[in-house]
Amino acid sequence: MEHVVPPSLLFDFQLAIPRCESPQGSKAKRLLNPGDGSQLFLPAVLNEQKMFADVRAGWNDEGIAVSVRVHGKPDVPDGASKDMRHADAVLLWLDTRPAANVHRATEYCHHFGFLPADNENDGAPSACVLPIAQQRLQRIDSDVRRFQLKTHITSDGYELEIWIPGSQLHGFREIAQIGRIGFSCIVQDSHLGQQHMFLDENFPVTFDPSLWLPIQLLNDPK
Repeated sequence: MEHVVPPSLLFDFQLAIPRCESPQGSKAKRLLNPGDGSQLFLPAVLNEQKMFADVRAGWNDEGIAVSVRVHGKPDVPDGASKDMRHADAVLLWLDTRPAANVHRATEYCHHFGFLPADNENDGAPSACVLPIAQQRLQRIDSDVRRFQLKTHITSDGYELEIWIPGSQLHGFREIAQIGRIGFSCIVQDSHLGQQHMFLDENFPVTFDPSLWLPIQLLNDPK
């Protein structure tokens, strides 16, 4: 049955992510340790959307950690950054000044694309900055070379670990006092399709920050 109003729009979600450690270093088996309570509830599950990825996130004064675990994938991740639309990828939107009544991206809004395996990068993971339609202004040119990424191939998919330094996010310096961020994520797969976090492409989720979910930044590391 097709819903006129998606069930996920009927609720006011209060999501939160814990403090976490900064990256463990390139020689460590795992890049990140988001911590207990880091798995995000994805409201799109209420819209009867097929869910094939788990999303975890954490934060500290140095940056944002995101981990995406894709399961049920029949092959290894593939794609190229020059053709993001057809690549296995994680698309992420962040707003360091979230406001429910702002419908046009501000200078505090950021959009990144992450490939678990980029054919243009010898099969290693890669990141890129993507434009946001109708964005008013962009104050910082994020340098994705400062990001840290690690891909783990699993028996039925992959896990992509992402570390975004706060220095690459405009407005992050005051984020501890603000206590929240706007967050949206789409996981796209060549076989499994797209998994939206909140609302699907029938809504302007790719450029309207009021449709990104506000996430509280917890200060208790436990």
